[in-house]
Amino acid sequence: MQSKKIENTEIANNGGDMAEIALALAKQQQSGQMLNKDLLPSKGKFYQNDIFVKKLSTIDIKNLATLTSDTMDGVINGILSHCVHGVNVNDILVGDKFWLIFYLRNLTYNDYPFAVKYKCENCKKSGMYKMTMKDVIVTYLKDDFSTSYTMDNGDEIEIGFPTVGNEVSQNQILKEPEKYIPSGEVDDSLLNIACYIKAINGKNISIARAYDYIINLDALSFTNFSNYMVDIDFGIKPYIEIDCECTNKVNVPLSLTPEYFMPKIKNEKE
Repeated sequence: MQSKKIENTEIANNGGDMAEIALALAKQQQSGQMLNKDLLPSKGKFYQNDIFVKKLSTIDIKNLATLTSDTMDGVINGILSHCVHGVNVNDILVGDKFWLIFYLRNLTYNDYPFAVKYKCENCKKSGMYKMTMKDVIVTYLKDDFSTSYTMDNGDEIEIGFPTVGNEVSQNQILKEPEKYIPSGEVDDSLLNIACYIKAINGKNISIARAYDYIINLDALSFTNFSNYMVDIDFGIKPYIEIDCECTNKVNVPLSLTPEYFMPKIKNEKE
């Protein structure tokens, strides 16, 4: 038996229970490497435990390379559930969700660059840009963020940023609005705003109840609250910025293409 390998895992052998050691080793291998939570758009402020990430598996890559609009949520949530540990997938914030997918891709391929085509509308020049993780534009949660907000109508709002679990509930409402909304109709953008309301005047409420509250707000309260949420929200931008030779900045959509998850990496032996 090679005891050195066990020692290097920093697992104490209490009583020589090899089954316990094997389980601990398996758990370590499954956990992956610790993530610096400060890198997350939320700066990790809503996650109490350490978070561990591991590289995408072959199945993960295949599923990501065949994404459709209908399968996107299910596939991404499934990948996060077994590639991100230390937090329940339903508790992952939506603002961190897509950042994690880009991070896992670049962790898997050691930040191998992805060739992006672009055309400058200023000088009309076309080119190729090698995108890496540093090119993903991140809006971070503000350090002075407060979970309390007072509406212009006097209501005290407790803000809770949407999680993957909230997103699932939101999608259920969108699919069958007649089950949750009295009118049987729902506005996507207003429902998205409602997902940020956790409680009103100290009372926790559902997303459907928050939606009803939003659509019945007076104009001033609604406008100021919406602008406030835009100001404090966090996540990644849906584009990258490329500096053209003419000094113009070119915005290129950030998309989850098959080629991004299955890059043509040249074999060094060739």
